Amino acid sequence: MCQAIQEMRKEERKIGELNKAKEDAISFYKLGVEVEKIAQGVGYAVEAVKEWLRIES
Repeated sequence: MCQAIQEMRKEERKIGELNKAKEDAISFYKLGVEVEKIAQGVGYAVEAVKEWLRIES
């Protein structure tokens, strides 16, 4: 039981970190930061960031 709760919390943290990265990416994009620099800063691939921002490749 305790292991299941720990796994759920771990998954919740991952989701929270992903959502924070997406929010940060959107904020930086609105400020005019280049997508490549945003991706580097949030630690995700350029293609992932473009998808979050709905940018065509």
